[in-house]
Amino acid sequence: MPVLPDDMLDFLDAPVPYIVGVKNKTSEVQSKLTNVLVVDANRNQVKSASIPQLPKQKELFSSLSPYHAKLVGESYLARKRPVYECTDVQVEAAKGFLTVVRSYLDSLCSNLRSHTITNVQSNNDKVSLLLKESFIDSFPSRDRPFMKLFVDTQLFSVHTDLVLSFFQKQ
Repeated sequence: MPVLPDDMLDFLDAPVPYIVGVKNKTSEVQSKLTNVLVVDANRNQVKSASIPQLPKQKELFSSLSPYHAKLVGESYLARKRPVYECTDVQVEAAKGFLTVVRSYLDSLCSNLRSHTITNVQSNNDKVSLLLKESFIDSFPSRDRPFMKLFVDTQLFSVHTDLVLSFFQKQ
C-alpha cells in the first residue's frame, strides 16, 4: 500500500508484517509506531527503537551494498519514469537484492534439522516439529534477542514450514 489514508491509521496496529507509507507523522501515527522499522526515504535513514541487531549484520550489509549502489545510481532516472516502469539495471539490482536476502534467510535457518523432531505420526501423516527454544539457544548469545523475535514472524513460519515439509518427504 503506497500511502495509508488518515481514516485507516488503525491498520498500523495490525499483527502482520506490512509496508505502508504515511503522509505525516502526526501524534496519532507516532503512538502506533512502537514495534516498527521506519524507513525515511527522503533522508535515506532506517530507524528502529526495539529491533535488536541482525546476526551477521555487517556481512549482510556488505552483500547488499552493490545492489543498493546500483539502485541509488538509478534513482535520478527513476524519477522521470512511472513507478511501474523499471530500468534493466533496477530489475537486475532487485533480483540480486532478493537473492542475497534469500541466502541470508537460508543461512539463519541452516541448522533447523538438528532442532526438529521428525516422523511423529499423527493420523498416519508425517509431522515435523521445530523445537524453537532449542533452535534459538543454538545461536551465539549476541544473536538470540533477534532470533527470539524472528521465530515469531510470519516470514519465519512460512520458510520453516517449507523446509520442514521437505524433511517430511525424505
